[in-house]
Amino acid sequence: MVSRLRLPPAEWYPAGHPDITVSRVALGDGVAVRLLTAGPEGGDPVVLVHGWAISAYLWRQTIPALATAGHRVYALDLPGCGLSDAPTAPGSYTLDAMATRLRLLYDALGLAAAPIAAQSMGGRVAFEFARREPARVPRLALYGSAGFGDIAPATAFAPFIPRLPGALPSLLVTREMVDFVQRRVHGKLGWFTDRDTDEYWAPTQFPDVVRAQLQMLAEFSWAPHEERALATFATPTMVVFGTQDRTVRPVHAERLVRAMPHGRMVWIEGGGHVVMEEVPERVNRELCVFLGESHRR
Repeated sequence: MVSRLRLPPAEWYPAGHPDITVSRVALGDGVAVRLLTAGPEGGDPVVLVHGWAISAYLWRQTIPALATAGHRVYALDLPGCGLSDAPTAPGSYTLDAMATRLRLLYDALGLAAAPIAAQSMGGRVAFEFARREPARVPRLALYGSAGFGDIAPATAFAPFIPRLPGALPSLLVTREMVDFVQRRVHGKLGWFTDRDTDEYWAPTQFPDVVRAQLQMLAEFSWAPHEERALATFATPTMVVFGTQDRTVRPVHAERLVRAMPHGRMVWIEGGGHVVMEEVPERVNRELCVFLGESHRR
């Protein structure tokens, strides 16, 4: 049955999954993020970072696969997303600010080093953190990552979108809008459910989250990487794109991945922007193999 009301936070994923714990982690700058944790304590850690306007729900089919493989999995709601804090100070969602907060999460969790799997905008954030502190990110798996393709031109209009007061932002984001976006981000493989739409619609019940998403569009760096910068990026990196990705169009992907000393390009024929939802078995299998390669070097 389709819900016509937004899900209350107590019903959000991972409700009903006792093997996944939920906590709030205070970062060093005072911003708190919601964190999902799964897998054995002492297992090899891996951090999962979602993209714009969604939440850790993106990784619902990846978290258990990695945990079963023995990893200690950490999946956050980025600031301004899901149930994390949504600061509104100018500059809160620049690439610099987002990468810094990812470092602060590592600090708060006591992670000296951990590979990252990240999607879309989250991929650009993870790449920047790895570029700054390569010893802390030994491997990087990027899915439909900003920086490796062209972004929809709607981002160019973000600075001109008015900041709406009160509850108005939430009222303007309808379930039908979220359903339309779901249809657009999928390719020809897999499909989404009513529950998926409800989960992605749920955070918009908080006006500050909607305002943060608009601010993110305006402040974040969406331009493609420069080849000369990639040439010095030594972190082993797997870049995965669906051939039907209409959100981050992978027109530059092959060329940019070749520029990296340890870059690997993976295409998913017919896949869209959310391949971890469309073909989870393949994504999980390839990700586990990629993460395991660090022990065979």
